[in-house]
Amino acid sequence: MESFDPPFDWVQFPQGRARFSGGVRGADEQGHETFAVEVAGTEYFGEIARAFLPNNNDYNIEVVSFGYGSDDVGIPMLDACRTFTGAQIAAIHALIVQLIDAGTRYADRPHLLMEYPNARFMGEVIFRDGWALLKDEEYAS
Repeated sequence: MESFDPPFDWVQFPQGRARFSGGVRGADEQGHETFAVEVAGTEYFGEIARAFLPNNNDYNIEVVSFGYGSDDVGIPMLDACRTFTGAQIAAIHALIVQLIDAGTRYADRPHLLMEYPNARFMGEVIFRDGWALLKDEEYAS
């Protein structure tokens, strides 16, 4: 896999590698803030967004979706995302949390983690229902 400039370069964690991949125009023609995780040697992308608190300034980070190929972010069809085993989803979950935590310590933070005098990241990572798809055979067990 190629190397990127900070803050978009790969970060190695115990469960694998992850990186911020910045804003992209998705297949739905809308803008998406993305990250990438390497799963079994393949890079998959997901979307993250700010989840504002009631004061409309402070925020947490919400993981919206994961499992897209590079050009597929934002496609609403189920077959646009790869499915993962429960063990893979647990590892991906841990990688995302660790990546966002690492991003808060970067001198040049990713866009979504920027803080301002009246707007701060409160440290929580929220996972939207259905953010990743579980393989069908996992439901049978």
